[in-house]
Amino acid sequence: MSSTPALSPEPSAAGGKLRILQALRAAAALLVLWTHSIDASLSQSRSIQGDIPHLAGFGACGLDLFFVISGFIVSLVASRTALRQSESPLRFLSRRFTRIYPIYWILTGVVILLAETGRHPIDWTSVAWLPTILLFPSPHFPAPSPVLSLGWSLVFEMYFYVILTFWMWRTPRTLVRNTVLTLAAMVAFGALVNFRRPLLIIWANPILIEFLLGCMIGELYARRAGAGTERRAVVLGRFTLALGIAGLLTTLITGYGAINYQGMVLNGSSSWLRVALWGVPSALIVLGSLLWQPAMRSLPAALTVFLGDASYSIYLCTVPARSVAEHFWRYLDRWGGDVAILLCLLLCAGSGVLFYLAVERPLMRYFHNWYKAPDVRARS
Repeated sequence: MSSTPALSPEPSAAGGKLRILQALRAAAALLVLWTHSIDASLSQSRSIQGDIPHLAGFGACGLDLFFVISGFIVSLVASRTALRQSESPLRFLSRRFTRIYPIYWILTGVVILLAETGRHPIDWTSVAWLPTILLFPSPHFPAPSPVLSLGWSLVFEMYFYVILTFWMWRTPRTLVRNTVLTLAAMVAFGALVNFRRPLLIIWANPILIEFLLGCMIGELYARRAGAGTERRAVVLGRFTLALGIAGLLTTLITGYGAINYQGMVLNGSSSWLRVALWGVPSALIVLGSLLWQPAMRSLPAALTVFLGDASYSIYLCTVPARSVAEHFWRYLDRWGGDVAILLCLLLCAGSGVLFYLAVERPLMRYFHNWYKAPDVRARS
């Protein structure tokens, strides 16, 4: 059997990278997009998907999958960067900033432009500018969403990056362990003093456990990297993956309360329940996929890997693309609500892919060369 493939800082469609994680990213982005497409239809047309209990909000679990994957990837990259001393903690953090902020700012600008043209109403009197511009926690409770509403998840991402970078600076050899302990301590502290208050609603929110689970999976993966893909690991991986998928699908039968609403995380009402119902199964899906690591060489697999590469753009384009789709819904709805949902999903995903090809990928190439340039000059 082939050995475990080497991990790159940003797994993508290129060979030798964790292609299965890119497929999971694609699934996560499309799940979120599917939920938004159903939500867009609810006030405008009748659909079978909208009438099925618990189906409309189910795709929000894609975000929990994103959080676990992020915890895995970023902690593992930070650990390997620290051990190799290939770049400073500040440089590592700046790479994360340039990965997140430029795309986020551009699409925030698009949402503001749509608001000015009347296609995305915004109550400017209630806009929280700290999370909107800097992705910082707002000193208000409940925590407000940015203008680009899906950016609420990036507020937690940036907090995770800062904690990880701090321990990369202070204790590079044990940075992942200390990051896990810090996140666990903050969540425990929040449970003791009641995290439903300004700032603590972000810093001690139980949703951080999903990043913690990703970090722990990264530590397990690092210990067995290069050990070879044994048959037992493949069997165990498939079983774990099936268990995680079954855990998520079970909530379609049992229900999941209101955990699909971002506001229920930002006010802390459903954070613990969301981690239990969607976070733990998402961690099992990531762990099982990494143990299994299928070849991903077929054409459909290659397509999902490509969509995984574009998943950040697809995810953030969901809000502005949905607003445009809602404005022209009467054209999408000619063949019924379910077809309209599919068309909305395809249009929004297509917008994300185009944005990835036209904006995100060139920007990432520019920043890659920008970071690389000092090393080239140093060798000359």
